[in-house]
Amino acid sequence: MAADFRAEVEKVRIWLTTNRWVDQYEFWWSEGGVISALQEFLTRVPPENWSDDDVTDILYVLEQVNTDYIAELVAQSEQTMLAIAKHSLARGGVAGDDIAEHLGYCVQRRDEAEVLLIAFMRDEHERTRRMALLSLAHMRSPAVPALAKAAWKSGDEYSQMGALSALNTVGSDLFASYLSLALADRRENLLALAKRYADELAKDNSHQLSS
Repeated sequence: MAADFRAEVEKVRIWLTTNRWVDQYEFWWSEGGVISALQEFLTRVPPENWSDDDVTDILYVLEQVNTDYIAELVAQSEQTMLAIAKHSLARGGVAGDDIAEHLGYCVQRRDEAEVLLIAFMRDEHERTRRMALLSLAHMRSPAVPALAKAAWKSGDEYSQMGALSALNTVGSDLFASYLSLALADRRENLLALAKRYADELAKDNSHQLSS
């Protein structure tokens, strides 16, 4: 079955040499196509038996696929998703942003997922770090405040948006002070997010006073 999966992945690689958009590939979601072959492979071959080539092919497909499918993988098998995440980290974070985005939904193996997400926070790509922080916030990790502070210090607008959102999600005492900083910022996206949070707080406070 591994050979079938590899053959399907190779077809995609060849197709992309002359085509730009992978979602236009005819045999991506079809029966017997790439995703079908990957599903069959993951069902039949446990992570400990994956070869280096198998890992390369799995990560290659996950780089191309939409994130809803990765969420589905988490739901199907947390063990498989954690194994994929470990291989991604070992290979410099291949498909790391989409993997990190969904690791926070691991329930049965939450502690293992948390360790991997903290490791993803050291990734060189901003979006991967941001998705890891938001996933850690989703699972209410105690590591969030310190990681959010570090993300804010980077000065990157999107990192700061992630930090603000993470602090809000976990209900951190730091949220109010960072919200003030964001409201004083002139960058469009960060300021828009801060205003939305400020409006939500105002509505909550108004509701509490009227009740």
